[in-house]
Amino acid sequence: MKLLKNNITKIIVASLIFPFVMTIIGLLVTKKSSTSILQLVGDLAVFLVAYLLNAKYFRQKIHWFNSHKVSAQLATSMPAIIIVALLDSPMLAVPDFKVKFRIIIICLLVGLAEEYIFRGVLIGLFLKVAHNNAFGAVIGSSIMFGLIHTMNLGALPIGYVSAQVIFAAAIGILFGTIYIKTHNLGIVIALHALRDMFPMFSNKLVAQMSHTTFSMASLYVTVVFLVIALFIASVQLRDYTIKEDAE
Repeated sequence: MKLLKNNITKIIVASLIFPFVMTIIGLLVTKKSSTSILQLVGDLAVFLVAYLLNAKYFRQKIHWFNSHKVSAQLATSMPAIIIVALLDSPMLAVPDFKVKFRIIIICLLVGLAEEYIFRGVLIGLFLKVAHNNAFGAVIGSSIMFGLIHTMNLGALPIGYVSAQVIFAAAIGILFGTIYIKTHNLGIVIALHALRDMFPMFSNKLVAQMSHTTFSMASLYVTVVFLVIALFIASVQLRDYTIKEDAE
C-alpha cells in the first residue's frame, strides 16, 4: 500500500510506538509489579518493537557510535553537556542522594528506547520529508518527542504537562543536533540517561515529583530553555549539509 510507504505515515507510526507499547505493557503487567519493573519491561519492549519495525519497515540507518573526530563531537555536545550538568548538579546536595544501580539500568534503557526512536529513526524520516534540511528534521523529531509526554495528562495537571512537553522538545532539539552532526547515538543515550537518573537517586525528590503542582514560573523557565535550545541548534546547524543519504 502506498499509504504505508509514505514517510509521513512512517513518522506517525514511529511516534506512536512508545505510547502504544507502554499502554499494552501496563495492561499485561500485574498491578502488584513494582513501578521499576514496569519501566524496565516497558522500555525494553519499546526498543525491541522499534528495532524490529526499523529493520522491516522504517529502514533507517542508525549511527550507534562514531570514533572519528572525537574532539569535534565533544565540541558539538558541549552545550548539552553543560546544560545537563547544571540541571543535575543541585541533586548532589540532597541529603538522601544515593547512587542506585537499578536506577542507572532503568535510565539507560529509557535513553536507549527514546533516543533510538526519536533521534535514530525519526530524524532520518524527517530528513526525507524536509529534503535533507537538518534544522527542520531536528525540530520535527523534537516536536514529536515533546508530544509523547502528553501521556502524563491522566496523572498530572495540564499546566505541568505543558511544561514537560516544552522541556522535552527543547532537550530533544539539543540531542537531535548532536546526533545529526556527530552520527553518534551513544552520546545522546548517555546524556539522556544522565539527565533522568540524578533526580531518581533521591527518594525524597521522587516523592515530591509525584505531588508537583503547576506554576507559571516553571512554564516561563521551560519556554526560555526552548529559546536557548533553538538558538544553539540554529548556530550549530547553520550552513550544515547532509553528506550522506539518511538511510
